[in-house]
Amino acid sequence: MKIKTGIYNGVFVVTCDGTRLDASFAQNFFSSMRSFIQNGHTDIILELSHVKFIDSTGLGAIVRCLKEIDNRGHLVLCGVSENVLSLLVMTHLDAVFLSASSLVSAFELLKAEKEKTVELQAQQEADIEKPHGIDASLLNSLSMEDGEEILEVDTRERRRHRRVAHEYIISNDIIVHITNKGTGKRSAAIILNISAGGLLAVSPSNLAVGDTFFMEGRIGKNFKLQESAVIRNSRGGKYGFEFIDPSSQTTAFLQQMTGAVVLDRKLRE
Repeated sequence: MKIKTGIYNGVFVVTCDGTRLDASFAQNFFSSMRSFIQNGHTDIILELSHVKFIDSTGLGAIVRCLKEIDNRGHLVLCGVSENVLSLLVMTHLDAVFLSASSLVSAFELLKAEKEKTVELQAQQEADIEKPHGIDASLLNSLSMEDGEEILEVDTRERRRHRRVAHEYIISNDIIVHITNKGTGKRSAAIILNISAGGLLAVSPSNLAVGDTFFMEGRIGKNFKLQESAVIRNSRGGKYGFEFIDPSSQTTAFLQQMTGAVVLDRKLRE
């Protein structure tokens, strides 16, 4: 896999020149994309017509690119193959990513989205009202360090459970499908760390603190996670989920998994 770049019609275009975006290249891909974004290229067309296969790690890398851009610009996928589109549909990310069939339509889509953003920003500025108070959950989220899992607002409840980064469980990203119990809207999230009490995940969707979700996904080859959870904290696209009455099977699996990882790490130190 090689990455080619160019500026066409004033737009930065990144072309993936290879048939597979998988674990063997995902980190290099994201590092390159992050460098482009940090250098000011926040409106990007990602040309994927040559790519016929993307695994969960490659998909996770593209999601991370979207989060890296955040609200500073747009990422448009271009020339997505049927196989890759099937993966996006299966993970419900087809509703998250902007996608176009050709470069011409990608340019048009990007132009339209930029115009929408300008209009929205103008409307938001016009609608700004002076806040009358501070949301306690927002205040609490400001103290959350990157990568730290905080599942309760009450500080006495923090770190009741050992947490473990997902890479100690499985090398590929763990993708879970989440359904908002209030709205029925479905999306996807990638687990950053997990414990018997909940998990920290990143999602390209805008989720709200206090909303409850049903989440399901496979951890490793043999365990299927199916639990309800509520968002306790959020910052920068990272969401702290607390499990709601988790099943005994989930609790036992995660306690055993996190305990084994902690013990193994201590033995190696």
